[in-house]
Amino acid sequence: MTQATKSRRLAKWASVIVLIIVAIYFIGAARQHIDSIPPIRWDLAAWLALMVTVLCMFVNLVCGGLMWMALLRDQGVRLPALTAFRIVGMAQVAKYLPGNVGHLVGQVTLASAAGVPIGVSVTTMLISTLWLVATGMAMGGAGLLIYLDATAVLDVPIPSTPLMAALGVALAISPWVAVWLLNRVLPGLSRRLGSGQLVALPRFGTAVAVAAGFIFCFFVFGVMLKLQATYLFGVNEGNVLTFTLMFTSAWIAGYLLPGAPGGLGVREALVVALLGSVVGTGTAIGLSVTMRLATVLGDGLAFVVGYSLKWLTEITGAQRRLGDPS
Repeated sequence: MTQATKSRRLAKWASVIVLIIVAIYFIGAARQHIDSIPPIRWDLAAWLALMVTVLCMFVNLVCGGLMWMALLRDQGVRLPALTAFRIVGMAQVAKYLPGNVGHLVGQVTLASAAGVPIGVSVTTMLISTLWLVATGMAMGGAGLLIYLDATAVLDVPIPSTPLMAALGVALAISPWVAVWLLNRVLPGLSRRLGSGQLVALPRFGTAVAVAAGFIFCFFVFGVMLKLQATYLFGVNEGNVLTFTLMFTSAWIAGYLLPGAPGGLGVREALVVALLGSVVGTGTAIGLSVTMRLATVLGDGLAFVVGYSLKWLTEITGAQRRLGDPS
C-alpha cells in the first residue's frame, strides 16, 4: 500500500469518525431539547418566508455562476452568463453525493461540454475555492469569536482589531500567492492547467468582485436565518450580522470536511452549538433543519432552471440547424 493510499484511507476514516461524533451530538441535543423546539407557525407569513429563503439560495447560486464567469474571463475564456449559471446550477445537486466532490466533477464535465478546457475549469474552480475558504474563514472566525466571547466557554483572549485586519488581508491575497507559487515552482503543471499558458493572476477588479460576491452570499444566509427565526419560529433574538457570522462558521466547517455530502451533519451540529447561545438550543435545532430544507430546495430549483436552459438551448440550436439552407 502506497503512502498516498494510506493518507487517503486515514483521511476517510477521520471524516467518518467526525461525522459519527457530530451525529451523536446533534441527535443527543435534539432528544434533550425536543420539548423546547418551538412549533412552526404554518401561516401565510411562514410559507412566504420559506419560499423567500428558497429563492435566496437560488440567488446565491446565480451569484456563484457570475463569479465563476469573471474568473474564466481572466483566463481568456468567455462564457455567457446564462451558460455559466446553467453549469453551476446543474452541478450543485451532486454535492449531496458521498465524498462532497460530486459538484466539482459535475461542473468540470458540464463546462467541458460547453467548450471550456478542463484545465481552465479546474484552475478557476481552485481559485474560487481559495477565495471562498479565505472569506469564509475570516467571517466564520469572527462568528466563532463572538460565540466564545458571549458564552465564555473557553478563556480565549479576543485578538486585537489590527491583528484581525492583518489576518483578513493575508487571507484575501492568498489566491494570488497560490497562483504565483504555482507559476514559479510548478510551471509545467501551470501550463497544463492553463492550456499551454501559465495560469493568469486574477485581476484586481475580479478579486474585489469575487470577494464581495462571497460576502454577499454569506449575508444572504444570515437573512435566510433571520427570516426563518422570525416567521417560522416566532423568535426575534439575534440580528442578521450575528446570524451571518455564526452560520458562516458552521457552513465553512461543513464545506471543508471531506466526505460530508453538502456538509450534512457537520453544519447542523455547529448551527445548534453556535446559534443556541443566541436563540436557544431548541430554536437552533429547528433552524438547522429548516435551513437545510431551504438550501436543498434552492439547489433543486437551480437544477430545474439550469436543465430547462440547457433544453431550450438544444431546441433552439436544432431549429436553427433545420432552418439553415446550407
